[in-house]
Amino acid sequence: RPGAAAPHPLTLSARLTTRALPDRRHTVLPQQENPARLTFGEHQEATPEAMGDPNDAFDPIAFLETQMDMKKNPRDVRATAVKSMKNIAANIGPDKVQTDLIPLICTLIPEEEDEILFLLAKELGGFVTVVGGPACGYMLLQCFELMCDTEETVVRDAAAAAFASVTAAMEWNTEAKEKCLSMVKNLSAGDWFTKKVVAAQLYSTPYLSCDDEPYRAELRAEFKKLAEGKDELPMVKRSCATALKSLAVAAAKTDNATAVLRDDIMSTLQIYLKDKDSSVRVNATDALVGLIEGWCAIDTDSAKMCWVFTNAFVLEAINDDSWRVRHALMKGYGTIATSYVKSFGAEADPEHKTQVEKFLVMEGAPIEKAFDDMETEVRVAAVKASTVLGDALGGSVLAKSVVIPCMAMLGEVNVQTGVAAEAPTVRIAVTQGLIDLLAVEEMPSDLLGPTITSSLHTGDEPVLIGVMRSLEKGMLNKERPLDFNVFGPEQPLGPLLEKLIEFQSAEIADDWRIRKISMTLFSIMMAGCKKAEAAWLEPFQDQLGASMRVALGDYIAQVRVGAIECLPRLSAAFGLEWVKSNCLAELRKDIESDPFYQFHLKDAMEKPAVERERGSKEVALHSKWITYFASLRVLISEQIDSETAAEWSDVLCTGVEVTTPNVRFNAMLAMGELAKVADDDLLQSKLKPAITTMANEDVDDDCKYFAKQQLAEINSNQGY
Repeated sequence: RPGAAAPHPLTLSARLTTRALPDRRHTVLPQQENPARLTFGEHQEATPEAMGDPNDAFDPIAFLETQMDMKKNPRDVRATAVKSMKNIAANIGPDKVQTDLIPLICTLIPEEEDEILFLLAKELGGFVTVVGGPACGYMLLQCFELMCDTEETVVRDAAAAAFASVTAAMEWNTEAKEKCLSMVKNLSAGDWFTKKVVAAQLYSTPYLSCDDEPYRAELRAEFKKLAEGKDELPMVKRSCATALKSLAVAAAKTDNATAVLRDDIMSTLQIYLKDKDSSVRVNATDALVGLIEGWCAIDTDSAKMCWVFTNAFVLEAINDDSWRVRHALMKGYGTIATSYVKSFGAEADPEHKTQVEKFLVMEGAPIEKAFDDMETEVRVAAVKASTVLGDALGGSVLAKSVVIPCMAMLGEVNVQTGVAAEAPTVRIAVTQGLIDLLAVEEMPSDLLGPTITSSLHTGDEPVLIGVMRSLEKGMLNKERPLDFNVFGPEQPLGPLLEKLIEFQSAEIADDWRIRKISMTLFSIMMAGCKKAEAAWLEPFQDQLGASMRVALGDYIAQVRVGAIECLPRLSAAFGLEWVKSNCLAELRKDIESDPFYQFHLKDAMEKPAVERERGSKEVALHSKWITYFASLRVLISEQIDSETAAEWSDVLCTGVEVTTPNVRFNAMLAMGELAKVADDDLLQSKLKPAITTMANEDVDDDCKYFAKQQLAEINSNQGY
């Protein structure tokens, strides 16, 4: 404001609050020589000294304008001011927002930096409530139109996203329709490609939000004019092709959807599917997937019509010269199959059903061609789509057309392509796909089992590890639960048990990652079989206990950690007593029989002059202690009985007094877990005194610090 004094650094919120007070008498604080300057948005009590002359009127808009001055304030101050705009708008009211704040923002946008404009766009996306509600939301569109004129892509995208938020929330009155249509028209007819690129993104939300059919027809006409314009740059075409997907999805949710998709959107999409630029065809193929999904979701008759009008374009895409187009099709092939199946309806026409199934998976089908593709990415995408195909069509349909080509990929020579063994990424992806197919109904496991089992060999460790991780993911997938009975001794996947047991031996599997994941898989499989009440399980329980004991005593720490992570799963399946006797009892005996055991206790024996050296694969005593206490920690729950709690408390009280800090630390953490579930007598007599002593007297800072935290938590739970 010309001639006005510079605004005081006191925050806007404090000034607004003070002006609302009827009485301005405040306690006068001592005057400081150099009072610290407050940052924008900081809260502090207003004082007469800070307020200056109480008769001066405070203008929030002028204050904000000063904060946004690029010449006077650095970027961080302006960014803070932008983040405070919504609070300012809520304080000054809708009228001032419409007459003062929005014009101010419009004057700032052309000169402001991209980082500030990005923040401003995100802030304006939530301005509908403060600008006067949905009826006045259209007033914000002028700000977005200015932002869409910037050169920075990130700013334009943020403005488009904020535009979508506002148009979805605003009321579509006459002014709103005029402003929105004027904005998209101006941008679509822009003299530079950046305006047209962002304009394509702005059609779908107004189309869905406004239920005026003539207005929608006008939007479609404007989009068609933009998308089918002559001599447009590839950047504009790619943006329009991408926008076709969202526009098709929006159109599918409106009245007269089938006619619009067939006559308007499909005609434009055909042009892009045949464009000479492969990048445009890639985006158009993705839009084709979206159009098929939205069209088939309307009803059965629409799905049949969609099948008739689009299946030829699917075939053209899989035969495209660009592998990226073929890859885009295979990425959405599962969606296409699921959508086409909706055309079957409750009473499927046998002839139509056979025709669709033949198109999707039989000889000459797009997925069959994808399995033969020379590009790795296309073949992998086809394998990943096979699981969705199985869910849509059933395992019996896929058995030969999909499974056999996948099996061929895992051979020494791929008979489909004639090239040598597939790359590790392909082999892993194929095995993952076969494992996922195990959960598909009517899928013959005898066809999949030998292939999956044969992929588990130590000749190629990266592939072996990847395959086993895929098995782990498949076994733990709750959305697609496996029938664990397929792992029985007489079942097709029965040899998998022997393979996993074999890999847990350090003599056979030198790579510790193989030993770790094979132990994890074995425990998941056995726990799953226990829950499935498999009759053949009992002979393998002893082997499971032996494998766990070996893993808990492995000389590699990560293998021991993996075994510890398996314990809660086994405890839930077989019971805590089984875990104690079959997994932990021997570890505790091994600790107490260790020749160094007496040297680690509180009243330690004097060490001999010459100590025995441990072998490179021999686990140190402190590592055994840590493994044991970490195991107790993960097993402690509210279900443990009082006898077990008392037994473990004695061991933990010994552990918090040994000479090695790491051992005391892990014992203390386990003791803290036990304190949460122990009865009051055990807590007061043993656990709390031990933790208190550690918190006050331990010589290790970490032990002392975390013991104090445990003690504070115990006191908090007791209400102290």
